[in-house]
Amino acid sequence: MSNPAVHSPAVSARLAHLGFVGAFTDADAQAQGCTLVTTEHGAQDAADHIALALLLDPAGVVKGARFTTKATGDLLATYDVMCELAVGKPLVEAAAISPVAVDAFLRQGATIPAIPLALEADQPFYVLRKAAERAKPTTVLATKANAAAEREFAACGLFEKVKRIELALDQHVRPALASDGGGLDLVDLQGNLLYVQYHGACGSCSSSVGGTLQFIQDSLNNHLVASLTVQVSSIEETPSFT
Repeated sequence: MSNPAVHSPAVSARLAHLGFVGAFTDADAQAQGCTLVTTEHGAQDAADHIALALLLDPAGVVKGARFTTKATGDLLATYDVMCELAVGKPLVEAAAISPVAVDAFLRQGATIPAIPLALEADQPFYVLRKAAERAKPTTVLATKANAAAEREFAACGLFEKVKRIELALDQHVRPALASDGGGLDLVDLQGNLLYVQYHGACGSCSSSVGGTLQFIQDSLNNHLVASLTVQVSSIEETPSFT
């Protein structure tokens, strides 16, 4: 999404009154009886990098949203509206918010687009999807169901585990990495220890061993209902599983 020198009236108005720039602390979450969920997306030095902080109530509803970014112009306004649209929604619904939804909100019925829209503008913001991956069920019933599902995954043979891991990577991890020009290969699985290798832009990104690795681990464990620990392989070798 570009940041032209001249913005639409809706974007200019938004930039003059940004409402969601900032961050939350654990103390903020505790004071409101919420859980703090933090995540980020994009390379650290990229203009589209965003760090997102959400406050979730016990029912999983977004009660507060804050973000920090180096973005300016259209993208800065887009992130601010994204946060406004997320507040008040269950996180599972907020994770479906897309640039198209932001544009519709800013237009308020006008026919001329408020922000530049890319070819995949109808795809949800990855940073919200990552936040949804980080948040885990907290109800007693969900916890019991997860425990049973985790035992089922643990009972699978190696081939079946790898098959499920690869499917989860294809559906929930690799698309996010590809949006940053990177990728991921599964190298080895030893018990609950999963070794991976980055390639493309991810291989040289300093966040690969931080937030991105945590996102991968959370995504796999949430979707597989497992207790995997993901580590970057220190050995340059061809993936064992092809």
